[in-house]
Amino acid sequence: MRKLCLLSLLLMTVSCNQSVQMTEDAAIAKLQEFFELLDIEQYNKNVLAEVVTDDFHIFEMGQDFTLDTFDAFIQEAAKTTVSTSWTLSDFVVSIDGHSAHLAYLNEGLFETTEQTLIHSRWMESAYMVVQDDVIKLKFLQSDLVNREVETRVGW
Repeated sequence: MRKLCLLSLLLMTVSCNQSVQMTEDAAIAKLQEFFELLDIEQYNKNVLAEVVTDDFHIFEMGQDFTLDTFDAFIQEAAKTTVSTSWTLSDFVVSIDGHSAHLAYLNEGLFETTEQTLIHSRWMESAYMVVQDDVIKLKFLQSDLVNREVETRVGW
C-alpha cells in the first residue's frame, strides 16, 4: 500500500510539473499566430505582446525594432494599408530543449488605400523560447528578396 501511495504521489507531481514542449509543429503554429496577429484589420499591440518575449526584437529594413518601435511602425503603415496577408512556407526548424530556430520563406500581400497591391517575398529567421510555460517569439530577422507593386485601375 505504501508503494502505491508513493507511486500515485510521484505521478501527480510529474503531471503537475509538465511544461510546454517545444516541437516543430508548436513552433510553426506560434509563428503562424504571430503573423495572424499582425493582420492590419485586427492588430492589437497588447494581444501581440502575449506571444513575444519582453525583450523581443525584429530586424527588418535595416532597422532594429522592439515591440514598441515595431508597434509605431505598424500604426503608421495602418494609415495607408487596407489589408495584409502572409503565406509562410519551406520551413527548416531546429529544436534545442526549450528553444527553436526557424528559417522559412514569407510571401506577403498588402492592399493600400492608393489602389495598389504590394507583393513581397522575404527570407526570414525566427528564434523562439519557452517562457513561463508558453512558447514566445524572441527574435525575427527578415531579408527582402523581391517586391512588386501592382496598380489597380477601377477599384
